[in-house]
Amino acid sequence: MDTTARALNPRGTEVLAAVADATVKLYAESLAVQARIDTDAILTTVTSTISELIPATCMAVLMKADPDTSRVVFADHTNPAMALYLETYVAALLRPGEAPTTGISQGVIESGAPKFMSKIPVQSLRSMLSVFGQTYTSEHAMPMAVELISMLVVPMRSGPAIVGALALTDWTGGDAVNEDDIGWMQRVADRVGITIDNAQLRNKALDRVDRITALSDVALAMTSSQDLRLTLKLILERVIGALHVEAADVLLLDDENKMVFVAASAGFHLAPSSEFRFPFPPDMAKRSLFERRIDSPAPVEWMGQHRRSILAREGLNTYTAIPMAVGERVVGAFEVFSRGRQDADPEWLTFLDAMASHAAIAVDHAALHDELRRIGGAPVASRLPAPTLTEREREILSLVVEGAGNRDISEKLHLSQNTIKFHIRQLLDKADVANRTELAAKALQRRWLQS
Repeated sequence: MDTTARALNPRGTEVLAAVADATVKLYAESLAVQARIDTDAILTTVTSTISELIPATCMAVLMKADPDTSRVVFADHTNPAMALYLETYVAALLRPGEAPTTGISQGVIESGAPKFMSKIPVQSLRSMLSVFGQTYTSEHAMPMAVELISMLVVPMRSGPAIVGALALTDWTGGDAVNEDDIGWMQRVADRVGITIDNAQLRNKALDRVDRITALSDVALAMTSSQDLRLTLKLILERVIGALHVEAADVLLLDDENKMVFVAASAGFHLAPSSEFRFPFPPDMAKRSLFERRIDSPAPVEWMGQHRRSILAREGLNTYTAIPMAVGERVVGAFEVFSRGRQDADPEWLTFLDAMASHAAIAVDHAALHDELRRIGGAPVASRLPAPTLTEREREILSLVVEGAGNRDISEKLHLSQNTIKFHIRQLLDKADVANRTELAAKALQRRWLQS
C-alpha cells in the first residue's frame, strides 16, 4: 500500500500545515533577496517545527554528493539535551553535522519503504550501531533514562529519487510516535525532499552565473592590470565567493633559490599566510609536489608543522590543491581551504581549474614583462598626473590597490561601510572608470600613489 495514501490523523494535518508554512516562508525570503537557499536552514526549520508539535526527537538525513556521507540535523523541544547528545555523537563519528550513511536510515533509503519500530529495548537499538557507536554509547551516558524506544523512519523523496530520510524517536517508551504517523510523516518527508531538490537546482544555476561573472572579472583584470599581486588577489577573492570556501592562496616556485612561497592569499585571519616560505623538498618532482588533491591538510607532509598548526587554528579542515601550469611547466599551485567537508563536483573542479590556469598565465605574463623590462625591451610607464584627491581618498585608493574590500577598509580606517562606498564612488568618477578593478589598474599604471 502506498504510504502517502494513508489518511492523516488530526495532529498529522497540523504538522503538515506547519511545515508547509515554514518552508514556504523560508523559500520566499530567499527568493526575495535573490539569495542562495540554504538547505541546512530547510532541514533545521523542518525538524524544529515537527519537534515543537510532537514530543520526540526529529532527525533529518540528507545525502551529500557522495551518498556514503549525509548531512544530519536533530531537534527536540521536549528533551533538548537528547538532541545535543546526538549531535555530539555525530561529530565524534565524522564531523559536526555529517555522518556516514549507515544503519536504519541507510536501510530505509535503500529500500524506499518506511520503517516503524514500537517500544524496542534500548539495547536492541545499540546492537544496530557500528562498533564505534556501541563503544561511544556505552562510554557516554544518555542525558535521560531510556529503556524502551519507539522509532519511525521514512524515506525523503523527490520524484522517483530518494535523497534522504526523516525520523522521529520517542525515548520514553510511550505513544508519542505510532504507526498512524506514517502517512503524514511520508508526506512531510516528500515535501521536504522536493523543496530541497528545487533549492539545490536553483543554487546550482546561481553558482553558474557567479562563476561566469568571476571568470569575466578576472579576464578584464588580466588585460587591464600589469600588477601581479592585484590580479592574484582578485582571482582569490572571486574563487572564495564563487566556490563558497573560507580561504585561498597561490603558492609559487622560486627555482633560483629552490624555495616555495605564498605569493598571494585571501580569507585568512589568525596569521599572515604571506610569511609562509619553505625549501623545495628534495627528491620530489614539481608536478608531484603540487598534484591535484582534496584532503585534510594534516597528511600533506611538505606543508610543515608550523603551517599545519596555522590552518588548524583557523579551523580549516579541508584542503584542495590544483597545479598551476603553463604548458608542461609547473609554476605553482592554487590552494583553497574550507571548514567543512568539500563537495567538489565536476563543475566545481572545472571552475577551479580555470581559475588556476588564469593565475598561472598571470604569473607567466608578469615574469615575461619583468624580463622584457630588464633587457630594455619594454618602456617603463611614465607617471601621468593624478586627479585631485583628498588625503582620505588617497588612503582608500591605496587600500583598493592592495585588494582590500569595503569591510577591510572600513575596519582599518574606522569608518562606516557606507562612508567607504561613498568615497569609492567619488574615486570612480574622478578616475573615469566603471569599477574598482579598473580603478586599481589605472592607479598602478599611472603611478598615482607614488610620491
